[in-house]
Amino acid sequence: MSDTTPKSAVSEFERASDFTTRYANNINFESTAWDMKITFGHVERATDPVVIRHDFSVTIPWPQAKLALFWLRLHVETTEAEVGAKIPIRKDLIPPELPQVDAQKEDAAMKQFREIYERLRTEFLASV
Repeated sequence: MSDTTPKSAVSEFERASDFTTRYANNINFESTAWDMKITFGHVERATDPVVIRHDFSVTIPWPQAKLALFWLRLHVETTEAEVGAKIPIRKDLIPPELPQVDAQKEDAAMKQFREIYERLRTEFLASV
């Protein structure tokens, strides 16, 4: 009888010799049909005007983005459960309402984007 239990493709983790840890308090997303680029940066308050300085980017394929969404949500929700409170979000950082536009001027893709954005924003507001 053969073992039908799926085996993980990765048995251990190892850090590269040039591995580095960075801090980011700003994230920017760019997407293509093939992948998503995530650019990490930080607010530079020592400049006038204050700027967001982009430090590095990571590009990941869509399946990895979807898995990352699962793992991020798991970590956020378990952290909130452990501390017994929601992670606070400043009101000025809440994703804004989209501006109203003439519905007749919206193409199908824009209408779909608006519907998804509004649904996700409503779910997000319920979680804060």
